[in-house]
Amino acid sequence: MKQAEAIVLGGKVLTCAEDEEVPGPRRGAEMDEVGEIEEGALAINGGKIAEVGYARDLLRRWQGEVLDFGECTILPGFVDAHTHPIFAGSRADEYQMRAEGLSYEEIHAKGGGIASTVRATCEASDAELEALTRRHLKLMLAHGTTTCEAKSGYGLNTKEELRELRLLRQLGQELPLDLTPTFMGAHAIPEEYASQPHAYVELVIKEMLPAVVQEGLADWIDVFCERGAFDVAQSKRILEAGLAAGLGARIHAEEFCYLGGARMAAQLGATSCDHLQNLQPDDYPILLESGIIPVLMPGTSFFLGGGRYAKGREMIAAGLPVAVATDFNPGSNFCLSMPMAISLAVLKLRLTPEEAIIAATLNGAHALKRAHLVGSLEAGKQADFVVLNTLQWREWPYAYGVNLIRQVFKKGQLVA
Repeated sequence: MKQAEAIVLGGKVLTCAEDEEVPGPRRGAEMDEVGEIEEGALAINGGKIAEVGYARDLLRRWQGEVLDFGECTILPGFVDAHTHPIFAGSRADEYQMRAEGLSYEEIHAKGGGIASTVRATCEASDAELEALTRRHLKLMLAHGTTTCEAKSGYGLNTKEELRELRLLRQLGQELPLDLTPTFMGAHAIPEEYASQPHAYVELVIKEMLPAVVQEGLADWIDVFCERGAFDVAQSKRILEAGLAAGLGARIHAEEFCYLGGARMAAQLGATSCDHLQNLQPDDYPILLESGIIPVLMPGTSFFLGGGRYAKGREMIAAGLPVAVATDFNPGSNFCLSMPMAISLAVLKLRLTPEEAIIAATLNGAHALKRAHLVGSLEAGKQADFVVLNTLQWREWPYAYGVNLIRQVFKKGQLVA
């Protein structure tokens, strides 16, 4: 008998493992395979999975503390590949304005939107901003997110962007949640640069980016390529500079209109293109050839109420390795629940429950280049898993807005 720190039993275990013959994110028909094991088990040692399989087999080979979740489903901790968790202030007034019929872009033109959060965030003390962000990240954890991407972008000047990234680094070290930081100084054109956006692009590239890289504060660079923000040429310059500096590239693209930002980012070698409510089918082959991962956030479309959702069903049919994330932020989706994102992916993007779960775990991990560590329950990976308080996991997205998470484990330790 081999000794394990813990043997975790589940009525059902969803491994969400990669295809052994074709490793990488799951795509097309592969996304419908979650690796369900009836009466499954995990053997855990040193915070990692030593073996996964049928309980009857593992219990013959391993001994150690047994955690029995026989009436539950065990699946990988969620990987939220797109979040904006560090900010201060409230935009509840904009929520009311949208209820009265104003669009996100109209609110932005009235001085709301990102600019209002930038003002509130810059006015917050380090202690206030740290406490707010800590709360956000702990709530994510309680909803099953064990790995997340976290963007700066509510500073829009060098001092504030660095402050946000330093606080994110601190929280990533203190909390039981893997956090991969993204520098997003190119989130919006600041009010003081409204008449000279090219000067702000120069500031991002020549002052902010070198300072971020010098301190090792980010893994990624991101840009909001959108009407009223950064055009395709400006976005390309920013991403090229980030790639040259050693950061991975991501892009917000085709959210409110089609500009061709996703196509451009794919051709540059970016890892993900996000939002994509207005992506054109002609771009599917370009994205497919590049290997870029579309990260879809149905919660944003739901929250803004515009009625336009990314064509998740079409993208999967085209063979694209779709991921699903929350886009948690103060203005366009004040929701940090990955279970809710999964429900909306089924309801509005027309994914199957299996596809939505793969999109929120394995494919999300590939979108962050962390699939060697997280995103599936496989030997050698971190023992990051969620205990779902039902055996009827296919019905789980059906119960939208309800948190059925019973327990959350990070590196084999109970954390929520």
